[in-house]
Amino acid sequence: MSALEKFFCPGSVAVVGASRTPGKAGHTIVRNILEFGFRGDIYPVNPGCEEILGLRSYASIGEVPGPVDLAIGVLPRRQTLDLITECAHAGVRSLIIPAAGFSDVGAEGRELEREVMEAARAAGIRVMGPNSIGTVCTGCGIATPIVTLDRMRPGGVSLFGQTGMLASGFARWIQTSERFGINKIACLGNKADLDENDMLEYLATDDTTRVIGFYTEGVSNGRRFAEALRAAAGAKPVLVLKSGRTAGGRKAIASHTGALAGSDEVYSGLIEQCGARRVADFEELFDCAKALEWQPLPAGDGVGIVSITGLGCVLAADSASRYGLRFPRPAPRTVEAMRGALPDWVPASNPADIWAAIEARGPKEAYGLVASALADDPDVHSLVAIFTLIPESSLDVMELFGPLAESHPEKPLAAVLMSGDALMYAEWKRTLEGNGIPAYHSPERALRALGAMRALNRKGMGAADAAPATQPARSITPPLGSRDVR
Repeated sequence: MSALEKFFCPGSVAVVGASRTPGKAGHTIVRNILEFGFRGDIYPVNPGCEEILGLRSYASIGEVPGPVDLAIGVLPRRQTLDLITECAHAGVRSLIIPAAGFSDVGAEGRELEREVMEAARAAGIRVMGPNSIGTVCTGCGIATPIVTLDRMRPGGVSLFGQTGMLASGFARWIQTSERFGINKIACLGNKADLDENDMLEYLATDDTTRVIGFYTEGVSNGRRFAEALRAAAGAKPVLVLKSGRTAGGRKAIASHTGALAGSDEVYSGLIEQCGARRVADFEELFDCAKALEWQPLPAGDGVGIVSITGLGCVLAADSASRYGLRFPRPAPRTVEAMRGALPDWVPASNPADIWAAIEARGPKEAYGLVASALADDPDVHSLVAIFTLIPESSLDVMELFGPLAESHPEKPLAAVLMSGDALMYAEWKRTLEGNGIPAYHSPERALRALGAMRALNRKGMGAADAAPATQPARSITPPLGSRDVR
């Protein structure tokens, strides 16, 4: 069993430093574990309390009546060595240390961290942290962050990195805005013990994880990192956000976690060689993750664009070559099918500006005929529909994407909601992404995600003629067909 298994799927959890005061970290952690529906034993530990959130509290971890698979030590940093000793005597072998003030703050903190880790290794205790807010696992109902989380939508994307934001602000953003399902989250903190190499090795063979995304500020064992990254990227899509591209960024990293950032060029080359995809920021990470979670990998670089506006076509054209994509000239049969929707004076081209067709036939027929024609073209491997959210373009968006998903299960689909009514935007995005169609605010973001998918497939991440590499989203509407994109 991997050393990480009990950090995500423990049979029992002890929260040392639990509190009955709302707002305190020790209260929030217990609350989160209950909220996520954890089915194992939960042991609050606080000598000053008899009960916390309906659970009996214990004076010490040594008084807990059963075995403890995972302990979270919500204590000041100076009490961490004593906590290690208590955990060792109680037989605890997995520990999360949320406290900061170790190698992240200077020489004195580094020495304290060294002493803590020396004691932990001697006791056979694996540590996540220090300076870690812990883990989330939707499948096992575990959530140890020190900030309030509501139960998250389960899915196939697992995230980890050197920031507590993954299990706090970003977790809430994903839940309320991006809507892709989370499998696991790990906040590694200072990485005094468990690091990205351990996570990559663990997630590479985790059957419930379909997409891996992680943030790192630097690695300490380059050879092991390369081996772990190559193995993970050979099994499933891996997205890497590496900070420290500039001297200023590397200086900030040193003050954040004490990490050594290393050469940015070396990291870029290594990530590419290992078959993973480097992303520039968290926006790109999430944009790519949801596309990989919901859609199949494209068989080629040909993209079809159907747009309400010429601006959308121009912006898409600017982005395509930047991300290794092209707009194939429509085949004669495709042109003939497109002519059924377009006025005589409008060219049947790709990208397709269909404003005149919308005026003549209405948005449902214009989008439907042109999108279907492009999707049928064998040189088009993915399709993007661009909308401006105004009354003239209003339609039941899933009446467009549903049939396309059913007739072309091998081709990834995406929507661009470029401008217009903000309320309409929120409604359309919720509908699209609730049905497994990624929606983006600009052509640039949609094509960037498709470019990442194409690059990953070119590196061997899945067969072009196979079923989707990842599972479609859970349906909130009746199934649309064999692909069941929802």
